[in-house]
Amino acid sequence: MSAGKIVGYVISGILIFFGVLFLLSAFAPDTGVNPVERLVVGVILIGIGLAIIVIIKMREPKPEQKVVVEQKIDFSGDIELEKLQCKNCGAELDKKSITLAQGAVVVSCPYCGTSYQMVEEPKW
Repeated sequence: MSAGKIVGYVISGILIFFGVLFLLSAFAPDTGVNPVERLVVGVILIGIGLAIIVIIKMREPKPEQKVVVEQKIDFSGDIELEKLQCKNCGAELDKKSITLAQGAVVVSCPYCGTSYQMVEEPKW
């Protein structure tokens, strides 16, 4: 916390404290002073104190939110490793050719430019 924030909170605390004192003194009997004046001064002091707190809070930098998206593919049944070939040109594809788009496994061939969705065949 910086020194400016600390000074701001201390000043706003003092203003709110004196504002509450002025509000309480407005209801004291036999003071000889118009209670409306003390009410107005008390409300103004409390308002200034709260405004300082709001300004300090608004000037704070927002913490960075780092979003990490982790996608995992879970295949049902036993999966055997085999070489993946393009359905269009028959070229061998590596793992860089496989991406996940909107929940579907998409294969893109770097040789012929064809993209298609990989379909998991049922084993029955």
